[in-house]
Amino acid sequence: MDENNLPIKLVLQKTTDIQKNQPGGGIKFFCDVTQELQNSISEKFEDVLSYYENVFQESELVPAVSKITVRPEAIAKSYKPNDFCRNCPIIGSKNLDEIYIKVSKKSIEDTLKLIQNPPSEKFRANMTTIIDIEPITVNEKISEDLSLISSKRDFDKICEKIKIKLFDFNDDFDNIQLMEYVLSKISKLGFDDDYELITYGEKIKFIKVSVKSYNDVIKLAEINGVKSIDFFQEYSLPSVDNVNANFQELIDSDNSTSDVTIGIIDGGISDDNSFLKPYIVAREEYVSKIYQNHSHATFIASTIQFGNELNEIYTTEKHRFSFVDIVAIPNSDNTVGPIDCIMEDELMEIIEEVMKKYSSTTKIWNLSLGIENKVCDDSMSDLGIFLDYIQDKYKVQIFVSSGNLNSTPLRMWPPQSSIGERDRIISPADSVRAITVGSVALYDSDDSIVKAMQPSPFSRRGPGANYIVKPDVVDYGGNCSKTHHIEGLGMKGLDIHGNIVEGNGTSYSTPRIVQKYASIYDEMVEKDMLLAKAMLIHSARMNSRDLLNKNQNNIKYYGFGIPSVSAQDILHCKSNEVTLVFKQKVVQGSHLEMYDFPYPKSLIRNGKCFGEIGMTLAYNPVLDDQYGKEYCRTNIDVSFGIYKSDVNGKINFSGCVPLERTWDEKFEKSRVENGFKWSPIKSYYRKIRNGIQNGDGWKIRINMNPRNEISVPAQEFVLIITIKDSEGADIYSEVINGLRERGYVTNNLETRNQIRQRQW
Repeated sequence: MDENNLPIKLVLQKTTDIQKNQPGGGIKFFCDVTQELQNSISEKFEDVLSYYENVFQESELVPAVSKITVRPEAIAKSYKPNDFCRNCPIIGSKNLDEIYIKVSKKSIEDTLKLIQNPPSEKFRANMTTIIDIEPITVNEKISEDLSLISSKRDFDKICEKIKIKLFDFNDDFDNIQLMEYVLSKISKLGFDDDYELITYGEKIKFIKVSVKSYNDVIKLAEINGVKSIDFFQEYSLPSVDNVNANFQELIDSDNSTSDVTIGIIDGGISDDNSFLKPYIVAREEYVSKIYQNHSHATFIASTIQFGNELNEIYTTEKHRFSFVDIVAIPNSDNTVGPIDCIMEDELMEIIEEVMKKYSSTTKIWNLSLGIENKVCDDSMSDLGIFLDYIQDKYKVQIFVSSGNLNSTPLRMWPPQSSIGERDRIISPADSVRAITVGSVALYDSDDSIVKAMQPSPFSRRGPGANYIVKPDVVDYGGNCSKTHHIEGLGMKGLDIHGNIVEGNGTSYSTPRIVQKYASIYDEMVEKDMLLAKAMLIHSARMNSRDLLNKNQNNIKYYGFGIPSVSAQDILHCKSNEVTLVFKQKVVQGSHLEMYDFPYPKSLIRNGKCFGEIGMTLAYNPVLDDQYGKEYCRTNIDVSFGIYKSDVNGKINFSGCVPLERTWDEKFEKSRVENGFKWSPIKSYYRKIRNGIQNGDGWKIRINMNPRNEISVPAQEFVLIITIKDSEGADIYSEVINGLRERGYVTNNLETRNQIRQRQW
């Protein structure tokens, strides 16, 4: 077998790998439980009771919501005041140090009694975590975007699309009572014929209301049970700044037809483009002909199909995919024709409709759009949440662009300090399930804003909500001069007539990643979307290892990096490296420990271990949009390192990748922000330069934890480990033989290329 084309190995789980978790630590007090503390907490609860007095008198069946603020050092899940909230259950959160609780007159009165006579040590400890208890005020409910609309002219543009979300009490009876209560209140305010209930799945519910003034918004916010008031966003095609290119080479006809179909939700692919028309297998039109502009979608489709050839990026692979063309986004360029937009709720309806129709055959979808003025902050966007729901329901993988920074000044590299938060990703790039794509420059010049391989000056950066790494990856999307010209600096694609043009944007880096993912997915004999995602990100991390290790802040701009051009490079090993895939499950209450991992003998010298190690973990956490920054409800951690038995037979484990560090418990926030905690993708790299003292062996440890002691099903994960020797030793054979000797069962990750080679 070709030493540069060796198969990746799937390592199967052994029953002996499964270990029961040991009981956690004891109860922790953050201060003394004094009468003063008890009185202070009681007074706060009494203020809440007073605030909601009229609400409770009006209806005993409809609960209200209060907010508990906890100490910064008590935000870890093990310190959440669950016992304190036995009568006022936790129903959500916003920030890491905040908890939403369901309250009623009786539940508050019952809790007041317990505060003065604590029923347990845990209850007493819970009280020491609390800083404040407050009602949910009107100002908290109204979004910043809505509150900043000052002129009547601007308000008139959004007054018919006010979006109301209610609290979810995690109880069907309470939720029904609340919905009926709120709708009756809306009617009493005079909006009988001016509201619409919009529902997707079990969790996503909106009330769309048409109002006449901002004072109406305030009246709606005063209704008990309303969680937030915003307005439905408008979507239109991103601005296209294409120029004719001088590149005249013909598109290579030597290609490999794929069975994979890719959906493009955009402005529509042009039928006048003879290069692309044969690949369109289905089309749905939601935009009238007069409002259609095919330039953007055509460029995207041509990038997927011919992007490497058009931009002189060498690869032997030329996959040709089929397209499902969804014409959903109207024209926004008045030089092309009449302009229009699509409302957020309409877009959601279209997406669900096409997924229902095509998701069984079309698993990969490109969605290159966003709202420039909707910068992601601490909370998830509604469209981002919706895309997560869609991907879960229909088992598809959606790709979204990180968004373009169109206002000046554009970002330089390194970034100028004055740029602030203007360049953060935009909705729906915060979708947890989606693969979000940023842009780097392919070309540069003496007067370009950035150099090749640096983040494009328009590419928006992370992190996403919940401190999740966004963008996930980057690819080539263009550059521009200091005078904002793109000639010779942009990416080449095809226009509606099949001519070669040049353009810029994360809209164009996204389909490059779609092409790579689709090629990986296509090459797999056994199709696996999560594995394809993990392989894509693992490739990016290994390619960008030095860049990301150089400066931790770079991950905000590059994500995990730029994946290899060739799917074959991603899906195969060389003799001086070995890549192993662990596609397994971890069950609540247990963890996995894979002892005696065969670290390559060639990399152990004088009792020390050397080499390069890359590791990527991917899983789909349980999600709940009621919990703000705690949106991801399960966390899987992985550690790869050395274990050693002491004189008493106790096994001590030292994590080497990621490098084990001691986090002070008060810095739980730092673990979330900087340590990938609760993140669905974790990717690490370490080059062992000075050696690690070898022990009894190497071990892989995988652990899963849910938030707030919720019950969760077994969590599937994909773990990829690559060990590499830069000096060229055949460590592939050493590891594979070592696994066999230690009783591990492995299979080849079968690819179509391997089958083709066997047939030859």
